[in-house]
Amino acid sequence: MERTLFRKIDLKMEWEAEIIVVAISKEITMCACSYVAEEIIKGIARYHKHSLTSKHCVVMTSYSVSEASSVICKRDQKAYGSGNITSASLDPFKLATDSPKYAHFYYGVRIVTGSEKFAGTPDTDIYVSLVGSKACTGKMKIVSGWFSTGISAQYYDDLLVESSADLGEVLVVIIGNPANWVISAGSAWFVDFVDVHDLQRKTKQEFPCYHWIEDGDEISFTERTMTLKDVKNNPVLCRQREQQLEYQKARYKWEPFEDLALPSGIDVKVKKLPSDEQFGASKGFDFLSTALASKGTVMFKAAFTEIQSLAHYEELATTLGAPTFSSFEFSRWTRDEEFGRQILNGVNPVVIEKCTQLPPNFPVEANLIEDSLVRGLSLEDEMKAGRIYICNLKVMDGLPCQPGWYCAAPICLLYVNKKKQLIPIAIQLKQKPGSDNPIFYPTDNWADWLLAKLYYQSASTQFHQIATHYLQCHAAMEVYSMGTMRNLPDAHPVHKLLRPHFRYTMAINTRAREKLICDGGSVDMTFAIGGEGRKQLMRIGGKAYSIHWTNIKRSVKERGVEDPNLLPGYHYRDDGLKIWKAIEDFVTDILNEFYASDEDVKGDSELQNWANDIYTNGFPGHQGSKQGHEFPNTIASKAQLVELCTLIIFTGSAQHAAVNFGQYEIYCYSPNAPPGLRLPPPTVKGKADMQTLLDTLPDKNSAALAVAVSHMLSQFSGDELFFGNFPAERFTEAKAQNLIARFRKALDEIDGHIKERNAQLDVPYIYLLPSRIPNSITI
Repeated sequence: MERTLFRKIDLKMEWEAEIIVVAISKEITMCACSYVAEEIIKGIARYHKHSLTSKHCVVMTSYSVSEASSVICKRDQKAYGSGNITSASLDPFKLATDSPKYAHFYYGVRIVTGSEKFAGTPDTDIYVSLVGSKACTGKMKIVSGWFSTGISAQYYDDLLVESSADLGEVLVVIIGNPANWVISAGSAWFVDFVDVHDLQRKTKQEFPCYHWIEDGDEISFTERTMTLKDVKNNPVLCRQREQQLEYQKARYKWEPFEDLALPSGIDVKVKKLPSDEQFGASKGFDFLSTALASKGTVMFKAAFTEIQSLAHYEELATTLGAPTFSSFEFSRWTRDEEFGRQILNGVNPVVIEKCTQLPPNFPVEANLIEDSLVRGLSLEDEMKAGRIYICNLKVMDGLPCQPGWYCAAPICLLYVNKKKQLIPIAIQLKQKPGSDNPIFYPTDNWADWLLAKLYYQSASTQFHQIATHYLQCHAAMEVYSMGTMRNLPDAHPVHKLLRPHFRYTMAINTRAREKLICDGGSVDMTFAIGGEGRKQLMRIGGKAYSIHWTNIKRSVKERGVEDPNLLPGYHYRDDGLKIWKAIEDFVTDILNEFYASDEDVKGDSELQNWANDIYTNGFPGHQGSKQGHEFPNTIASKAQLVELCTLIIFTGSAQHAAVNFGQYEIYCYSPNAPPGLRLPPPTVKGKADMQTLLDTLPDKNSAALAVAVSHMLSQFSGDELFFGNFPAERFTEAKAQNLIARFRKALDEIDGHIKERNAQLDVPYIYLLPSRIPNSITI
């Protein structure tokens, strides 16, 4: 007989009770004792007419009670094919005991190792444990003997477990990868999922894992999707969630970027990036090889090229192959309608706004644009009709440039003509009006007008890369990923919903901070505002940043560009709104399965911790600011949660695709969108010519680097997962899987509609085809 003391603790009551638990067998485990203690507490509560739960007592703080005697008596390994592997797609579990022992219980365990290269491990000390509602096994070594094989990628291991105790319902699976001085360090193991078969009750449970188990680590995972409310009466599951989050918070530590006022990211100064966030082997190779090949090839070409005409820029632009759409073909880049098309459907489609009144610092002379207003109406009347639009890059004003480089802070006025084309009708290159800051019009000298558009495009290019692309997409998604990994356990529905949209984001951001947007990185080497100008733009953008800049549903309304009748041909808006609606419907359906009311949302402490951590630590530079980043510190309703989850998914998938994957088409030819200019903005008209244009454009090395970087950033990787394709089956519930299938169908329909529309366009808009949108930011 063993005695274990359980002491009741409750500050609201004055009595104590000591309970003697009689352990009839030493096979009773910690989990079994917890279960017994829970039942005893309920009995005391009924006797004293008090409402008590396991939260009111210290349940079995000692692990001294022995475990159920459990062994793996058989093991079988099988390879599985490529493709989307699920529990249902594998062969039935067939291992069985030849001579079952009396009063023993048998379980089948199937561990599926991922197909990623190096997903297996040679380590022979790896183990698995099962934690049930009545008992649990010990650490059962999966591989026996020095000469046994380890775990192989793209294989599953079937194990027959014999236990002296009935485990009951299996609640938790634990897998460990002990540090082994014999096996080389770093033998991480990637587990897709584990199936547990209760061979007595003829039941099967699916436990999604999808984690790298690093050398020296032990992880645990559960079966069902559950909020904290669903497990509050189960001390085993509660503790599992607590331990998982403790482990995650130790691995995912915030690093604030206060100097640049940017959202925080993951701290990798002390500890390396977690394996779950690193590039897969094939992705890492693709990224490195593409980067090296692109830069090496183009810079070699530039070494033997002298820029003497626009044709030489075209030669550099095609060094890595012609883009899908060529802005230089037939001198398309010089046309006003192409300039307007890129404003709407290029890589920076979020700047344009409806103009209802000219800014006071933009004194457009109405008589000079009469020829452009082909309907015969005045500028004021056209504004009232909703056909005048504006792009004001005032954020670029005063940014310091590198020696010998220049950048404008332009204002561009645009008009929707009778052909339903958006065309520029006036451009001012600096914010302060004056005699040295002329406004350029289409009726000016061809070279003056082309230069004006060139300065606008150059400023837009630099703003796009720092603000529209990195800040609004990359930096924001890292914050959401950090908050999720630190505060929402794997079993939480919001974790499962968002996790596919964080894949590789921390890895690419870490690389970007090391190679692209760092001091002396590619951005500094390419952009006119490289160095201090880049930092100032980051600070300005970071301080003004709102999460709703990537909320397309809000953004188009706030900018006054939501009406397709007034602003036709805005494919980013039209396609983006359809995708937003599909995501919103999907998110609503999923969350309705797990939250019955607003009170359920407000009462989910894990969810509230998630919001508060993102609010407090993710965007620390905004604390106390007037506008703020608009991420809430608490979530008050299902509707608010739906909007936030929709925003996060859209930002990491569709929005990033729209502002990223067209970069090679737009930026490979420097005269179309130069990263910097070598002459200051003109102060007078009538003096520009072709030589002025060539003297203003970037030198050959800067142009070549723009080709290499834009090519690298526009590539899909070999292991890319496109929108709605979730091979990691985190939701095991049939209803949730049906909702995912419905979401995929909705995306397929949108894809078909876009392709039909594109067939009628001179320049197809392909960046928001769901079949071309990655689930997450991977580049």
